Amino acid sequence: MSSQTCWWSRALILSVFLMIPLCKASLLVAIINTEPLDGNSAEVRAHFSVIAPLPCPSLLNSVCNDGNSSCIAHAVPSPQQGGQPSPGWCVRQWQKTIPSQHSSSITLGSDVGVVLSTRADLSTRKDTRKVNQSPFSALIPPIRVNTNCSRDIPLSVYDLDSDRVRCRYARDDLGECHGNCPQHAFLLLDEASCILRYKGGASEGQYSVKLMVEDFPVPTPFVQMEEKAFSSNPIFLSIIVENKSPDCSALPVFVDESPDANAIISVLPYDEVKLNVTIRSEAESVLEMAIAGPPSLYISPLQNAQESEKSVSLAWVRGPNDFSRLLSICFTANTESVQSEIRCIWLQQRPMNDLPAGTELSCANNTMSLVLPISTMTDLPLDDLQLNDPSCAIFHNTTHVTTNFSLSSCGTRTVHYGSALVYTNTLRSTGVPTPITRRPMLILPLACQITEGQVEGPRYKITMPKEEKVFGKVSFWLEFHRPGEGPLGNLTRTATFRRYSREARVAVKEVNRLEQLDLYVFSNSSVTRAQLLMQGCMESETEDFSGASPIVENSCKRDNKSLEILVQTPQIKVYRLNLAQIKTVGDTMFVECTVSLCVTTQVTDKCPGPCDPVDPNVLVTSFLSSNYTVRSGPVLLLEREVETTTAPTTTTPPTTTTAAPTTTTATTTVATTAANTTASSASKRSSSLAAGLIIVVFPLVFLCLLH
Repeated sequence: MSSQTCWWSRALILSVFLMIPLCKASLLVAIINTEPLDGNSAEVRAHFSVIAPLPCPSLLNSVCNDGNSSCIAHAVPSPQQGGQPSPGWCVRQWQKTIPSQHSSSITLGSDVGVVLSTRADLSTRKDTRKVNQSPFSALIPPIRVNTNCSRDIPLSVYDLDSDRVRCRYARDDLGECHGNCPQHAFLLLDEASCILRYKGGASEGQYSVKLMVEDFPVPTPFVQMEEKAFSSNPIFLSIIVENKSPDCSALPVFVDESPDANAIISVLPYDEVKLNVTIRSEAESVLEMAIAGPPSLYISPLQNAQESEKSVSLAWVRGPNDFSRLLSICFTANTESVQSEIRCIWLQQRPMNDLPAGTELSCANNTMSLVLPISTMTDLPLDDLQLNDPSCAIFHNTTHVTTNFSLSSCGTRTVHYGSALVYTNTLRSTGVPTPITRRPMLILPLACQITEGQVEGPRYKITMPKEEKVFGKVSFWLEFHRPGEGPLGNLTRTATFRRYSREARVAVKEVNRLEQLDLYVFSNSSVTRAQLLMQGCMESETEDFSGASPIVENSCKRDNKSLEILVQTPQIKVYRLNLAQIKTVGDTMFVECTVSLCVTTQVTDKCPGPCDPVDPNVLVTSFLSSNYTVRSGPVLLLEREVETTTAPTTTTPPTTTTAAPTTTTATTTVATTAANTTASSASKRSSSLAAGLIIVVFPLVFLCLLH
């Protein structure tokens, strides 16, 4: 039998048909990553990631409809989406265990398909004495290039065995093309660095390319191995060539704290990864940040950072999942004419070994307790063990390690994972092992979980604390002052505004008559760490607010009607109103603001910013109150003393409290009414934690160098 025949006898061959309609744009990106199964299996777990054009195809009854019980469709409520190229795109992901010599015809919403092949050598390697790990390819967002501008497109790849990774075009003679392997004169592939180079000169249109990613052994003088690929995994790309005459040298660039390309972040169970990506574009405004990542990746709306800069915040919590050990997050910025470089980072889900028999983690009331047998942990440096907070005590004798700590101490973190509330800490060794001592290291994630759903054993209802328990007695009011007057007159006289575009600032430079007025929003929560959050303000010429129009929108949208003045007091917000842009006919107006309060669970954490949405699927270390509506009395807009309305403060359910008008000097104090009494959008910790605890213990990582 020839060596080539032996290769195919040991290889896993998979042909996948990815289908989309002819009436829609063709598939944009598709990758398949594979992982060997535990044991001596002749199967692999294949992870499929596809970027398809809108409307987003459904995974329901489409990718797991062949009776394969191992198939898992990673359906999410809101798939990751982008708008460029038109008509937009979305990410779809699923996985399936595939036997060797297997082929699948998968329909994803239509009749037109792209055939992809992958193969993995499942024999034991000579150098590592283990089954090979296939290389991973990152799912990059759709690629846009301009007909006249050259461009390098890096294909981010990674290999857990530290093999040499190369990329090549798919070959028909190896059964990888299935009659369709287009190659284009305007594309060059650097096989060693896996960089696809667009030389320019292509006509406007959409072009596809099929590539294979392969891993090769690293030469070593101790083990002689044949120079051939262990495995091959596919990448399918559609390249959109546009003709919009941009400045080829003026691409958007990533700045500040944006992650470096190909950075690797190690993630333990219930760790949260937080990233900020900032892009600067001098020539054109950035329309979107196109991002492709794992399911449940939180992506904030595009925010204004500084002039010519925009940013997004990303967050991902590692909960229980069936994803691959390596997960990519790739991002690029799109303007009307150009696209920035594409960057990718990798999240490595660290594997956990089995816990020693007799390990116990228990949660009672507001504490977490651990009993860890150490009979199987020879030479474990017991004096070097610590929790997140090194000052917390760890006890040990010749047989066990024990610790007991409060859920609010020792560096314990709070994670919101879906509807569950999880308290996490980590017991770990702090010493650095060396080849001389070969001492092992311990990394043991600890987690106690609270859920409102049904759990094994009795059913429990987790009761959330009343709002007054969190925020104390609450009241709100509004005041209006001329710039440079009022309780913060020294600050507003030389105000520092939240950074907006130059156009927005110019609108409030000139002061004539009463063209400017400062709106103060106050809260007097008895909790000193409570922060005031603004949902927005409306103005109306009538007290019933018919025909009202916004003057402060979400506390972050810039326009010519208002600018936020930055103050240091967390329970006060101040806005400079440009009355020249508020088109009132009469001499008075009424103002209504929607507000809420926020308290973080830890002093070092921050409440959501003025443009940050609250996503319950992401780590949220804060409590939010209900939304409250605050209305002013009539605000006089003429250059004289202002008649104002004063009313007693109330926090009762939705009612309006009215009081007779009184006369003061340029100040309006108004009533507070509860706009709604629904539960907060962030979960709150129960006062009786023992009633609903589910104990979740993740296995430890027992590392020994040179093992």
